[in-house]
Amino acid sequence: MERFVENPDFLQEIFLEESWKNIDKIDGFIESKANQEAFEVSEEEVNSLYRTMHSIKGSASMMGYPVISETAHAAEDLFSYLREEASPAQKDLQQILQLLRMVSGFLKRELRRLETDDEVTDFGWAVVRRIKNFLAHVDSDNEPEGPSYQIAYTRKGKQRIPYTNFEALIPQMERLSKVMGRELEKEFLVKVSGGDTEVPRDIYDKISMAVLQMMKNSMDHGLESKADREQMGKTPVGLISVEISKAAQKVFVAFRDDGRGLNKEQILQKATEKNMLKKAVEEYEDNEVFAFLLRPGFTTKSSATLFSGRGVGLDVVNAAVASLGGSIRIESREYMGTTFFMEFPVVDEMP
Repeated sequence: MERFVENPDFLQEIFLEESWKNIDKIDGFIESKANQEAFEVSEEEVNSLYRTMHSIKGSASMMGYPVISETAHAAEDLFSYLREEASPAQKDLQQILQLLRMVSGFLKRELRRLETDDEVTDFGWAVVRRIKNFLAHVDSDNEPEGPSYQIAYTRKGKQRIPYTNFEALIPQMERLSKVMGRELEKEFLVKVSGGDTEVPRDIYDKISMAVLQMMKNSMDHGLESKADREQMGKTPVGLISVEISKAAQKVFVAFRDDGRGLNKEQILQKATEKNMLKKAVEEYEDNEVFAFLLRPGFTTKSSATLFSGRGVGLDVVNAAVASLGGSIRIESREYMGTTFFMEFPVVDEMP
């Protein structure tokens, strides 16, 4: 405790030091194989690198760096795959080596950003996406076709990820609206379309988490009280709607509320206080301003509440969405409401 009081950043310093050592191990493995036209990976190497990625993942998660954690987790799955495959094809080994170069490059850039406190410019989700694509397609010639599952590699071995729809999410949303409505003395109407859309379970889990967190933020801070809504000429019951659809190999989710909308000036003021602005205030487009809400720890509320407010937790939502190669875009009109557009790839072709 005394050390923390004297230097509150010492935990990050330890994290950075250990992470750089782990990256050196990754780079050493890459260099040992880089100039070989054909190579093998021993069981000892697989287990050692698995532990290295597991260590980075755990430390990053503890420190609150979800992007680093998700990237290390994806890389960890590469070695879970190698544990399962007795004789992986040489082309697959070469692909894994290239993916590890990308992982190492991202981790180095991210650690340098933490050391210098520079603005995030590379979230690393492209790396996660490429790894997931590789693992999804590497066995495609040997696995039966069909939309009922995807393949994942974990510490427990090769597993099938079942598909599911969003019917179970609807009662969760309704229960949440009743509980929060009672506590906040507000009324909410929840509408869901596309509940029968089927997606892999991992995408369902991330979308459900994102929707429920957005609901909390909307009901607590975005949607007005009955009295305020009636004074503004709105219906006394706040509306939250979720539209889910799938086209080609993508899933689209639109989360809307008809609340007070986002205050652009307030967001810019907070971003200015946090030294986040990289250009003149008047040069920022609305979507750029709203994107600040997705930054780690960014909130325009001065104090926490039972349910937290708009902006609190949206960085976690963004991390969860992006970990599957997804993206979030925010649109808002003051006094009219806010919409979060999410987009997820289901299965992409290998690049």
